[in-house]
Amino acid sequence: MLGRCQRLGRCMLLASCLALAGCKTELYSRLPETEANQMMAVLLSNGIDAYKQVVGEEGVTISVDDANTLKAIAILNNNGYPKSARDSIGKVFQKSCIMSSPFEERVRFIYALGEEVAQTLSQIDGVVTARVHIVLPDEPQLGRPVKPSSAAVFIKHQPGVDLDFFIPQIRRLVSNAIEGLDYSAVTVVLVEAQPTRTAASQGQSDMVEVMPGLSLRREDVARFWQLAIVAGTIGLVLILLIGGLAFALWRSRRGPRSSDRSALAQVEPT
Repeated sequence: MLGRCQRLGRCMLLASCLALAGCKTELYSRLPETEANQMMAVLLSNGIDAYKQVVGEEGVTISVDDANTLKAIAILNNNGYPKSARDSIGKVFQKSCIMSSPFEERVRFIYALGEEVAQTLSQIDGVVTARVHIVLPDEPQLGRPVKPSSAAVFIKHQPGVDLDFFIPQIRRLVSNAIEGLDYSAVTVVLVEAQPTRTAASQGQSDMVEVMPGLSLRREDVARFWQLAIVAGTIGLVLILLIGGLAFALWRSRRGPRSSDRSALAQVEPT
């Protein structure tokens, strides 16, 4: 009997462990160690319990509780995580064959150069994502006009972060990083990222404070005031009725005493 109870207890413990293990959702996997630590810091600073697991050479996996899945994804998305993987110049210039055409080499070079500059811009505090598009025309043939080089920089930054002051520095950085690119030929576009609205945040934003300490959904405010007016009217009527009854009772108790006094005054001999 004791052995059966022990086996039953072990089975219940195993079932509870499996149930607890199944309450976590895997958000992202195969992450670099540095980026995974940054994502963990963002989640923990926002009050979300996150769990990190190193899976051999495949990278790091981050998991959260099922109830926090949507909120965790929204928070990471608002902070620009996970970062898009960028190819380095060495990886882009890996040749798939023995010989490459000059056009392929030029395309690889322009792409890798834009990725390197965008990677540098993404290190600015508050930047969610950065893209750099470079236009490097071919060398003109004899007798044809020279086409100037140009670059377009797109930066999405976090809400409330003012990067307008950095636009001259960004243009200077891009023009100096790309050979033959003039400062005036660099265009910078800044876009403020809109925070992802979860169901909880959307519900909180739709709440209206109708009284100190009392908040209701926006669509329920009109109904609340209607009920409040009806309840106030009923309460006022009840107060008037109770007051009237109390006054009538007071008059009924006081009336006989005054009549008795007048009667006694008439009976007394002069």
